Amino acid sequence: MALFTRIVRLFKADLHGIMDQIENQELLLKQHLRDMQASLMQKETNLKQICRVRDQVRQDYEKGEKERDRLEVDLEIALKNDKDDIGRMLIKKIKPLAGIQADRRRHIDQLTCEIKQFRENIEQQRLQYEQLHQKATEYFHRSEQQRWEDMGPVAQPGFGLHDLSEEEIELELLQRKEAIKGGATS
Repeated sequence: MALFTRIVRLFKADLHGIMDQIENQELLLKQHLRDMQASLMQKETNLKQICRVRDQVRQDYEKGEKERDRLEVDLEIALKNDKDDIGRMLIKKIKPLAGIQADRRRHIDQLTCEIKQFRENIEQQRLQYEQLHQKATEYFHRSEQQRWEDMGPVAQPGFGLHDLSEEEIELELLQRKEAIKGGATS
């Protein structure tokens, strides 16, 4: 049994080593960056949804306030005209509405707090993403440079690399001096 366990462990270790060699680290890094960006976009979408809910609750709150103000005016008129039965009916409408309005206000405050925290978290994650993206760009640039350096100088037709002889340098120097003298007399 112990021999079989050791063989399985050896096989797993060898398989992990092969997988590490197969995986392209640059591709994995790019995929992680895409995943982070997708996560940010999803969180921003969720934030917008929470903001829409808060805005809807605010609208309902404002409508409720207008309704309560209207009922208060009607109650005042009913009381001035000694219409107690109408006053009782209006109070039955005002009291529950006041409770609903208090609940709406608490809900708005809670959503506003959640939105603030959500925005802070998104900003932190966006900063981390931008920092990682910058580091990844630098890494990609360095690895590209390293690949070029590892390849060594490549002689391409018409772009041959060769050392100039002293005679070629002297000839070039004379030609340039002659060109300057010829240009000065014109």
